[in-house]
Amino acid sequence: MTITFIPGEVNKSNYSVAHSNWKNHHIIAYGSGNNLIITGGTVQPTNKNPNPFNVDKSLQTIYLDRDPSAIDINPENGYILVSIESKILVYKPMNEYMKIPKWQSSIEIDVNESTINCIKWASEENEIVVGTDSGLYLFYLYEEYGELKYRKRWQANQVNPVTEILVTPNSKMIMTKSGSFDRLIKVWTRISYGDENTLFEVTYLPHPQGTFVIDYHLKKQITEEDKKNEIDASMANIKNIRDYLNNATDEGEVIYSFCSDYKFRVWASCEHSGHNQINNWATLDLKEVFSKISTVIVIENYHLRETLIPALKNSDCTLFNGLDINDLDLLFVVSDTAEVKIYAITNISQCPPTKILFTPISGNYHFGKNEYPLINTQVKTEKISSSYIESEEFITTVLKPLLVKEICILNERVPFLTFLLHDRVKNTLRFNIMNIEKLARGSKLESVLINKYQGHTKSIRKLVKSNSSFSQNNVLLSISNFPQHNYIWEPMLLQTNTMSVTKRFQINVESGIVNAVIINDVEPPVDWKRRHIVVTTGRNNEISVWDCNGSTNDDQPADLITKVKTGVEKDPLVFVLTEYPDNTQAERKYCVVALYAHDQIKSWKLSLHYKQNKITDILFDEESVASLPQEEEIYQATAVDAFVSEANKSLIAVISKNGLLKSYSLNFDESIRWKKVSELETNVSAASKIHGSTVINKFAVVDSTGYKLSIWDVMQGVLEYEETFPESNGPVTDLDWTFLSASKMKSTSNALLSVGFSRFVLLYTQLRYDYTNKIPAYATLKKIDISDFTSHEIGDSIWLDGGYLIIGAGNQFFIDDRWVKLGSSAIDSTIRQLMSGYTDDDEEMVFDISYLVRVLNGPLPIFHPQFVIQALFIMQFTAVKKILVQLFQVIRRGDVITWDLNTDVENLFRNDEIYQPKRRMSLTLDTFTEFNDEVADLLIERLMKISLPLLTRHQQSTLISTIVIVKDFTKDMLVELDPNGIRYLISLKLSSTATATSTSSATTKKRLAQIQWAMMCKTPDILLEHVTKHYGGKIKWKEMKDSGMPFWVEKNSFTKLFEKMAALEFKDAPLGRICLYYLSLKKKDILIRLIKHKDDKEKNKIIGFMQKDFTQASNRSSALKNAYVLLGLHRYLDAAYFFLLADAPKDCCRILADKVDSDLAVAVAKVYGVEDIAENQLSISNMDYLHDPILLLNSDNFYKSELSETLIRICMIYTRMGCDYIALELLKNWKFADK
Repeated sequence: MTITFIPGEVNKSNYSVAHSNWKNHHIIAYGSGNNLIITGGTVQPTNKNPNPFNVDKSLQTIYLDRDPSAIDINPENGYILVSIESKILVYKPMNEYMKIPKWQSSIEIDVNESTINCIKWASEENEIVVGTDSGLYLFYLYEEYGELKYRKRWQANQVNPVTEILVTPNSKMIMTKSGSFDRLIKVWTRISYGDENTLFEVTYLPHPQGTFVIDYHLKKQITEEDKKNEIDASMANIKNIRDYLNNATDEGEVIYSFCSDYKFRVWASCEHSGHNQINNWATLDLKEVFSKISTVIVIENYHLRETLIPALKNSDCTLFNGLDINDLDLLFVVSDTAEVKIYAITNISQCPPTKILFTPISGNYHFGKNEYPLINTQVKTEKISSSYIESEEFITTVLKPLLVKEICILNERVPFLTFLLHDRVKNTLRFNIMNIEKLARGSKLESVLINKYQGHTKSIRKLVKSNSSFSQNNVLLSISNFPQHNYIWEPMLLQTNTMSVTKRFQINVESGIVNAVIINDVEPPVDWKRRHIVVTTGRNNEISVWDCNGSTNDDQPADLITKVKTGVEKDPLVFVLTEYPDNTQAERKYCVVALYAHDQIKSWKLSLHYKQNKITDILFDEESVASLPQEEEIYQATAVDAFVSEANKSLIAVISKNGLLKSYSLNFDESIRWKKVSELETNVSAASKIHGSTVINKFAVVDSTGYKLSIWDVMQGVLEYEETFPESNGPVTDLDWTFLSASKMKSTSNALLSVGFSRFVLLYTQLRYDYTNKIPAYATLKKIDISDFTSHEIGDSIWLDGGYLIIGAGNQFFIDDRWVKLGSSAIDSTIRQLMSGYTDDDEEMVFDISYLVRVLNGPLPIFHPQFVIQALFIMQFTAVKKILVQLFQVIRRGDVITWDLNTDVENLFRNDEIYQPKRRMSLTLDTFTEFNDEVADLLIERLMKISLPLLTRHQQSTLISTIVIVKDFTKDMLVELDPNGIRYLISLKLSSTATATSTSSATTKKRLAQIQWAMMCKTPDILLEHVTKHYGGKIKWKEMKDSGMPFWVEKNSFTKLFEKMAALEFKDAPLGRICLYYLSLKKKDILIRLIKHKDDKEKNKIIGFMQKDFTQASNRSSALKNAYVLLGLHRYLDAAYFFLLADAPKDCCRILADKVDSDLAVAVAKVYGVEDIAENQLSISNMDYLHDPILLLNSDNFYKSELSETLIRICMIYTRMGCDYIALELLKNWKFADK
């Protein structure tokens, strides 16, 4: 549902980052290389309960000619300023009322060929203040006939470059600094407005000699009266407009400064003798607060009015007792270890402010490690010179490594304070929110990291995940085409179910990385410091081993342990790692394999020696390894179950050009040899992509065109799913499997497949096998489209833990979260029905992807009709009755309907009548403890009025039909019929009540199973009596066909039934069908008498022709000719009975089977006496029975095969059907007969 953006590394300059609010959007803009990144969150009007985590996120990347030096946002109109060298680019929103805003270039301003250092909006005046190397400029921006234009209103040349600017929204006051070591703040106070006569007077705020100003802040004096007197930007150019406004409330400006002497000063302006004077009215010495202060943050009173102040009025908090909460600002003093000391600054609004007080707020406060970076500002060189102190490296890493951008409200409907932390050492930007209300409620400082903006500066070519397939701490390596831009990233949980990644180590392979393998957490992590080993194969045919040790080189380049030449002048097809089976706590060994061809393989042993869980030595030695035991040339190869050492799991898989797929594992018994795990003939020639896993026994293959995907079950050797994508998608570029709630056991079946294209990724989940309906084996659960966020194509995508998908495109990461918001697709409609009982909000259909995968492919609830029907098929009538009674009790009491109905499922299958639920939800005596007609009727009545969770409407209808069947089955029927007869009757009754939603292929599948059960029934005569009773004693052709009688009823009995059927059909059936029926019975004379009573224009011709003697060859020949003439006229039914007149029953049956009805062909063959046709028809149909567990259990081949393997296969079918409990019951109670 939500994509987390890692848009790119942040530039180091002071003004390369800005954020602001505009309308219902919170906007962050920053420079990343030569890109302008615009990202933010929008609170939509339809969002009923907005919070910082459910806003609509957006990203736009604008590509510039060169790196931007300064950026600012106008909160009044959403315009964004970007400076490049001596030019200013103005971007404005494409539309003021866009749901998700986009920006476009509007105008370019050339600033006198002087390099621009900083820019700021004076938003109320629509003016731009520009600081350059040569001076200070003021430009006015306006629209004329829909076109944006500008005028220069003022400039002041300066001896020193203007490097920092602050300005009031009405540009009444501008403050500037020149360089990082300036102790003087210049204050430019405006005297007049206009294009021709704009004037400023300048004063200085001097700080002690030998010090310099670290930071300064201009307080925004916002009152309700000020809001009334604000001048709309469109009116700012009207002559003398300010003379008509009441300026009596114009208060002095307040300025806060923090100096290198660790003193915090308050400056304020006031009028004296007609001149504006600015004085230092109060000073707070902070030297004793912390030994090293990282930064100070001022939260002004107008930010507290919608957050802290209302909370204080409604709480008994004593922190601010005795203070005027309507006239205070908060000062946060932050140490280099993220500790925080809070002061209240009061009496500021007085003019002059002669009674300013600094009151410490009691309590111990701190920022978390995710929200606030811990930066080592020690000088990293022994030679300290004036040139080094003035250098960008010193200023950005030692003097001012961390910049705090001004605080603003996230949104008027989401009144959280937001601030940006620009880390210029690691080139990252932290976007934090602060719930300041927590100070009033619990004396706590709550700050949450919403996102951490960082990334590459070069395009991402490949992503590699660490090889510990089943841990929850996997890390990621991003590989670019530039040697110095390969990084290890560690996952970072931002808030509930939202993940980001943070850059940790640089892997600098001089020749460039081709591929890599990673072992994460080779030592137990110490806090956030982790240690990983990376093995890379480079373009110069070298293998390198790297140590990424967070304890010694945190956020630094990794240490090179060793590198060796491979001796092979080409890149490996597969580069993979697995562990040796004999690892100990003292030594862990890993086998690194490079596969170049089936007969050209290199291997190395990586040994990690330990003492008390700490690595003492790392060795890397070459090992000998056998060739693959095959002759076919490898066309494509892939790693499969890397890092899984179980013998039945594959390490690599290869496919030949002709489509022969094989997977292999390593055998470490004596020497390192390959063992074939599976082999599958896919018939996919020149496959372009392959990927799979023997953990779930699935393999995905893309054909040579790149547009056709096929998914195979390698254990059963069958094609499960096939899809051809439209050409508009482009070819498939990537395949990757992941497992949710995975373990090393084969029961892991909840898998997701990502299919990547150039601009989007499709996520596929396997669907549960439906016994009664024909549905695809896989469905698209989610589409992740990045085309709205970037013009780059996807370089690579890969799964991290827990269902988070990471996509690398250009120099950016896009991380899709675990949540799925349902749309309007067929699978989404099904999920809505399944989840109807678990959510009250129909609009916010948002679910965890791991939960949806279990719903669609996990174990069924025990009240699901598929589970109930399969239980009936294995003769568990008592268990089914217990389930139905418990379901009725749960519904009747109004309890929550859980998957197991709060029962001990294991006890369900015990054949004793006494049954006690595992947990009673009510202490009242329940009289409905046994299944009977009354309980069945009451349960059906309830089910007609409510929707059960985890069932679609069709499935609930099937459940009702099943209840009716259980109710109608008497004890006599259970005694009279054998199990196969009972199964047949259940299936027949279900088919009779099935709705039109069943597909024809699904109906055919069920009918064939019915026929097989009926054929295996040992009491066919009794079964026939029950079937006849089921149809009320009247069986026409439809009933005969639906019940499959032509296949299983004995010939003499069937002939009698067929004759009765023909008599019943006479009145309504067409003449051709009546002729076929009676000629099959060889009762031509009766047919002739009957035809006379039919109303048919051709009856006289037919009677005349039939009265011939067809024992004569000439008459049979004539009938045969007529049959072929009728075939030419497409009158197949008429042609069929003419073939019978010609005594050509096989031709008759072939025409019926091909053109009319295969069941009718079998019926005619049986009645007429053509036995071999009926047997042939049945043998063809048997191919469809292979996936029916009951048929497999009853087949002769089952008892001729390896019983254990076939039994496991049957249990796997039950698991695919969601009937895991039945599979367990079968395994527990199966008794193997002696051979």
